[in-house]
This record gives sequence, C-alpha cells and structure tokens, in this order.
Amino acid sequence: MTRTWVLVASRDHARRGADEGFVMANHGKRAPVARMSVGDRVLVYSPTTTFPQGEPLRAITFVGEVTGDEPEPSTVIEGGWKRAASLREIEPVPLDAVRDHLPTSRIRFGFFDLPPDDAEAVAALLPS
Repeated sequence: MTRTWVLVASRDHARRGADEGFVMANHGKRAPVARMSVGDRVLVYSPTTTFPQGEPLRAITFVGEVTGDEPEPSTVIEGGWKRAASLREIEPVPLDAVRDHLPTSRIRFGFFDLPPDDAEAVAALLPS
C-alpha cells in the first residue's frame, strides 16, 4: 500500500534535497526514512523560507515520491541518513487550504504519515 509522508523542512532545505535527489527527516535520523518504501508519496511542509531565520511560509512547497530502496548515509549531516527521492517544487499551498486534512498537531514532530482519505484530499488541492 502506498503511503503519504509529510516531512517538515524549510523551503531552502527542501530545495537542496530536490536538487540532489533525496529527503531527510528529523535532522537526519535513520528511523523515519527507514519507514518509507519505494513509490510512497512525499509532501514537504515548509514553516519558513530558510533555516533558521527565514520568513514565515507555512505551506506545502514540494511533492514527490520515494525512489530509493534503503536509507543511505547523508552527505549533509555527519552521522545522518537520507533516502533517495524525486521531488518537485510547487506553488506553495498555504496551510489554511489543507488544514482540514493535515493534522497541525503533528507538524511539530517533523515527520508523519497521512491517513489515505486525508492524503487523497490534500493531493486534490495541490497544483498538478
């Protein structure tokens, strides 16, 4: 079953991942990216434009899918882990537009999966 994962990252960090073909979660922890499977969908929620002092953004900024079979050592964070993924930047979709389907109480955890019904509802609100 395909799952949809929400990762929280500033837009500049997500852009780097998109450019280099990977995702990371929770500052490079292995466990989150190990839970992913090839073909799973990824939504990146960006609270800010840049880390650590960027402008507030509070929007979904990237979408994509997991392409790597296993976590790999990170070249970004020493001792960290990443997962190969194909991401594309989208016109930011504000949190207010998806709030009914994106549990804001979970955003603070930096990584979570969406129930299938919510994932489909959010996907319908995203630009193609």
